[in-house]
Amino acid sequence: MTMKMVRKLVTVAGLWLAAQAGAQALDGAPLPEPGPQLTQSMIRDAVRAVLAEEAQVRDAQPQAAMQQVTIRADRKYEQFSAVFAEAKVPDCLHADGLKRQPTGIGPLAIGGVYALPFVAIAKLRGKCN
Repeated sequence: MTMKMVRKLVTVAGLWLAAQAGAQALDGAPLPEPGPQLTQSMIRDAVRAVLAEEAQVRDAQPQAAMQQVTIRADRKYEQFSAVFAEAKVPDCLHADGLKRQPTGIGPLAIGGVYALPFVAIAKLRGKCN
């Protein structure tokens, strides 16, 4: 059962209790003891009613048959695009030129102008074009 259905059940139960209390208060009579406690069968019937209502609403909405296929195709295209971009050998003088050549020595990271020797090493090794 989803949270939406639970909220509907709580709202319906609250409105029912408020209507019962309001009807008694308008008569001017003292409010009686609380009504019958919710039982498992009452809850089960309410849940079934809400589920049936949700199913009717869901079935009434138009659904495109190709929508699921399009979503899957888009996802596959995006996956292929990401894998292809990762596999492509970068240009040495671009921002991603050193993505396959680490610019550090052990735990020390080297960057900026000091990383230029690593560009030459990456070019010699074939890690970039």
